[in-house]
Amino acid sequence: MPEAFGVDPGLRTACEAVRGGDAEAGLPLLAESREDPETRVLRAVELGRAAVDRPGDVAALVEGGADRADAVLWLGYALLARIPGRPAGRTSTAERKAVSATLHEARDVLEVAAELRPGDAAPWEGLQNAAAGLSADREDKDRIWRETIARAPHLFPAHMTRVRALCPPPGESAATGAAEEMFAFAGSVADTAPEGSPLPAVLALAHAEHLRRERDRLSEAGNMDFVVNGAMGRLYGEAVQELFSFARDWVARAVPHPRDAQAHHLFGWAFHKAGTAEAARWHLNAVGGLRCDLPWSLFGRASTEAGRAMAELGVDPAGDPGA
Repeated sequence: MPEAFGVDPGLRTACEAVRGGDAEAGLPLLAESREDPETRVLRAVELGRAAVDRPGDVAALVEGGADRADAVLWLGYALLARIPGRPAGRTSTAERKAVSATLHEARDVLEVAAELRPGDAAPWEGLQNAAAGLSADREDKDRIWRETIARAPHLFPAHMTRVRALCPPPGESAATGAAEEMFAFAGSVADTAPEGSPLPAVLALAHAEHLRRERDRLSEAGNMDFVVNGAMGRLYGEAVQELFSFARDWVARAVPHPRDAQAHHLFGWAFHKAGTAEAARWHLNAVGGLRCDLPWSLFGRASTEAGRAMAELGVDPAGDPGA
């Protein structure tokens, strides 16, 4: 099941109700999470996905007297949920225009949500994603990032989005040093994360983004898939030792967090890529049946990539965490 439903069972019930046409079922969860940015973003994302085909139902909640800030936030995430992750093959001009129009609408809606509840970090986390989709300029991305962390300094999904925003554009090789800023940021986050926080796992995401961009660069240069896959190699050396140190320290002092499964997936991917089977197996066993798209979706269909790694490691994807 999705990570969010594992840590927030009531969210699953609410999402099922929303998909069935009962939009009001999502409102209590948003109201309860106003002082908890991690939970609020987690719920906004999943409720947005649940309402992806019913944005009009969410918009109508305002007319029915719902808290406007909550309803508008939810609508913004419902619009973001309509954006495809990485469309396969080439897209038409009409498809690109439709995506752009939806992103602009989501951005406008989330800006209203930010104005309605000024202390809320959730609209700004959504705005980070809209800015990325719209290929906003660096100044705008930096502004949104500052607004986000001013409200929630350790918000996990915001740091993941920031890592991805700092990844070099497609076509730029790591040899140019273009990835240095991304790695410097992720390393700094890992070094300064609160004790017991899963935030150090964003360094593994930086490595995944780096390898994904290098793979894309090689593919765009006309190399065959088997050549690209062979050239990518593994994580090795100091990078692996650094990740292992951060993962060990996190596990030893871990404080329960809504994004623990996401961190385990990130570390599990990294150690599998490094050929460190025992560490990879431990982290992927720890997630049990909880699914996360990242980092697996950077390299293909998330369920396929994660399933392949787990099969190679002898991990039961439906097993109990820690088994």
